[in-house]
Amino acid sequence: MQALIFMKLSFKAILLKTGMPAVMVYIFHVLLGGFLWKDYSHLQQPISDLTSSGAPNRDLLLFITNIYGILALIFALSFTLIESRKNHRLVFWGGISFILMHIVSLSYGFFPQDLPGAETTFEGTMHLFVTALIVPFTILSPLLIGLGFWKNKEIRTLGIFSVVCGVLIFILGGLSGLFYANHLAYFGLVERLNIGTLQIWTFILSYRVSKTAQ
Repeated sequence: MQALIFMKLSFKAILLKTGMPAVMVYIFHVLLGGFLWKDYSHLQQPISDLTSSGAPNRDLLLFITNIYGILALIFALSFTLIESRKNHRLVFWGGISFILMHIVSLSYGFFPQDLPGAETTFEGTMHLFVTALIVPFTILSPLLIGLGFWKNKEIRTLGIFSVVCGVLIFILGGLSGLFYANHLAYFGLVERLNIGTLQIWTFILSYRVSKTAQ
């Protein structure tokens, strides 16, 4: 009986750890893409350019991002099923938002971004639509989960951290939209600060909840 309980706890911990390798895979895809594309600028170009129509090494990088998407979705599903049972209801709704965010993000593979200066395509237009659709989920996920954790004294620090990340994503997301719409320099940097905040939050969330899996 004790062995079965240990195996059950270990399986939960493994599922909750998937957020950490997901983040590492995402970072690897960004760094590898920039390395392989000699003229690519991390400071000026969006990450989506790496898997856009006509981008060099698109198939390889898309394969890597799909691995990220699957791992991230497994983490979001596992987190919601496991953590919502022992925390405030807001954690459940934040988890649902988290799941939807990663489901929607998987559609990026079907709708690649148009490269700057290229003719506008249906897929490129849908890419912008998907981006607009994913924004509220990206903001609400850490905010709702953080507010839910805030009500639990044992993990209140994680809750505060999550709320701060949600606020930063809101601010940086707005700045990213402003920089993109006005073709301002260093859009790539602002976007990376925004997405980087999400990835840091995901990694720390995965690390913390996997340590206390019950």
